[in-house]
Amino acid sequence: MPLADAADLRWKRQNRAVLKAMEGMFDVVLPLREGEPGATLFCVPPVGGLSWGFHQLSTALPPDCNIYGLQSRGLTRPEPLPTSMAELSRDFADQVCRVQPQGPYFLLGWSVGGNVAYSMARELEARGHEVGLLASMDASPSFDPASFDAEPDAWFYYNIVLDSFGYPMLLKQGEPEPEASALALIRRRPNLVLSTWSDDEVRRLLQVIVNNVVIARTDVRPPGMLRCPVLLFTATGTEQEPSTAEKAESWRAVTHGPVEVIELDCKHQHMLLPEPMAIIGAALTRRLPATSRTASPSPAEP
Repeated sequence: MPLADAADLRWKRQNRAVLKAMEGMFDVVLPLREGEPGATLFCVPPVGGLSWGFHQLSTALPPDCNIYGLQSRGLTRPEPLPTSMAELSRDFADQVCRVQPQGPYFLLGWSVGGNVAYSMARELEARGHEVGLLASMDASPSFDPASFDAEPDAWFYYNIVLDSFGYPMLLKQGEPEPEASALALIRRRPNLVLSTWSDDEVRRLLQVIVNNVVIARTDVRPPGMLRCPVLLFTATGTEQEPSTAEKAESWRAVTHGPVEVIELDCKHQHMLLPEPMAIIGAALTRRLPATSRTASPSPAEP
């Protein structure tokens, strides 16, 4: 079996286990580990709006680090969704400040979450807070429109939902009834997480994903300069645009702080597998303040 296929299988198995373990945890602020004496890391999710995957950080970061995931509104009940990136980042910044009233703040964003984390850092610094670190997992400061279809067609976004939760992306452009087809597929796979969700819950998940893409796509504010350092993780296992060098330069253009780059030999969707996560954890550990930490860095992490 090719290595890429093996990695895909490992990712699907790990993702399925995490989704089962975290099922039903929809709070806007999700405590992944709290009450410890050291630094606090706030994680910003990808387009699905759930921070469940960041559960893997619990084994990659030292035990004196608190970990919180931020999650999209609208997953548990109908409620107004943010209408802009600025509104979303203000809401998330408010949540962060409720957990930790004073900085420095340490942020980690994956994929579209990297765009949101950048906007949050702008918001926190505008409020007079210090951002100790902005870590980006394979994202540039601004959303890349080429990442998704130009139009929010239902079949396309349902495929994102299906793929995120371990289902095959079987819907095609022009599908006459994409919602019914997606729900039927979910009902045919009783061993996967979404089989326990009601039709209304699945529909709300779709609405959240569509909204997250739309607000990222339509964020036309001019770039704002940050003061904080940036740590960029890039996945080099898939040919993609922009390149690592272009992503790094895009961050240097928006911060007065240093920009460090760590390349990971994996696909974008595999960044939470144990091997890349060990490197990410070691890199974050070196850059987070510690109380009584004695852990040594991984030799694989520069």
